[in-house]
Amino acid sequence: MPHMHISERRVGDVTILTLKGRLVLEEGDAPLREHIDALIREGRVAIVLNAHDVTYMDSCGIGALVAKYVSLRQRGGSLKLVSPSRRFQHLLDVTHLVSVFDTYDSEEAAVESR
Repeated sequence: MPHMHISERRVGDVTILTLKGRLVLEEGDAPLREHIDALIREGRVAIVLNAHDVTYMDSCGIGALVAKYVSLRQRGGSLKLVSPSRRFQHLLDVTHLVSVFDTYDSEEAAVESR
């Protein structure tokens, strides 16, 4: 049973995924990959991840984010982050991924940036 809860809502052509829990090997990375893959199959390639309630992330979680970022970009889409938790933000800083992902303070700002 995954420890990552993913809720989805749509604003126009943008899909907002709210993540709650641990983005780690098997608990969160696989459900996130599968969810985004399903959206890609539907042609939904503008995705905003609200990461405020991600309590922990490991290298598999980072790998999932990078892989889905690349998949979406190859299809003309985007993956934007909203309100990463302190731990999440720290990992983005340490791995220098803060320069890769567009990060916003609010879902509205991320959606409007499209």
